[in-house]
Amino acid sequence: MVSVTFLGTGGAFSAGRRTNLALLLESRGFRMLVETGPMIIEQLNRAGLHSSDIDLLFVTHPHGDHVLGFPMLALNRLQAAQPLHVYAGLQTIASLRILTALAFSSLSPDRLDLRWHSLSEEGPDQIDLPVGVRLRTAVPHHPPDAPTLAARWDFESGPSVTFITDTRPSDVSIELARGSDLLIHEASFSAVLEPDARPADHYHSTAQQAGDIARQAGCPRLALVHLGPEIGRHPDVLIEEAQAGTDLEVIVPEDGQQLSVEGAA
Repeated sequence: MVSVTFLGTGGAFSAGRRTNLALLLESRGFRMLVETGPMIIEQLNRAGLHSSDIDLLFVTHPHGDHVLGFPMLALNRLQAAQPLHVYAGLQTIASLRILTALAFSSLSPDRLDLRWHSLSEEGPDQIDLPVGVRLRTAVPHHPPDAPTLAARWDFESGPSVTFITDTRPSDVSIELARGSDLLIHEASFSAVLEPDARPADHYHSTAQQAGDIARQAGCPRLALVHLGPEIGRHPDVLIEEAQAGTDLEVIVPEDGQQLSVEGAA
């Protein structure tokens, strides 16, 4: 069984009810943080964790709502027993290095004990993580200045979880998510609540499009995240929009909510 904690469920402009998007994936002997937005220290504290409890980190892309908390995460791990292994694309890694150097210019990089693992920003990639977990990545549609990775974790115990954010719909996303037990997909916009919006222009998706991707990929469960500040107040509307009259299980998690994921029998 895999536990997914939604540390934050909002987008770049979220405030109040929803903080910036961040996830925690855990299974026996495995814990990985996903994204390090500006409030990551507080988000971890609310989950009963300290920065030093995090040894594995995945970051999708270098936009501020996904990376600005990284220097503080690294600083607060100075007494950690283990290094922090960071998995990201090269441009994202470069941004994380620059942010840390700007924030703490007098602090030697050696003291932070960071281990960088670069993933392709050109196409599919994969890497084996500890205790039988395989991380697979793909590159969906993304803004020209911010190569963005979608990610899938396949656990040796059976479950699979796919995470896709800051992108408009594409076949790349469908193929990566195919057969996942849980698809976590962004819904920065709502086709119902914002019928005149043009999410593709901003490299984002609607709840309706996220539901379409889940069905095409054969995913039985969909969690909608990276919600805009207005649409995030209407989870029932987003659920109905994504379901589109089908039996797809759709969740609009609140900050701090946990889901358990089990592999198909």
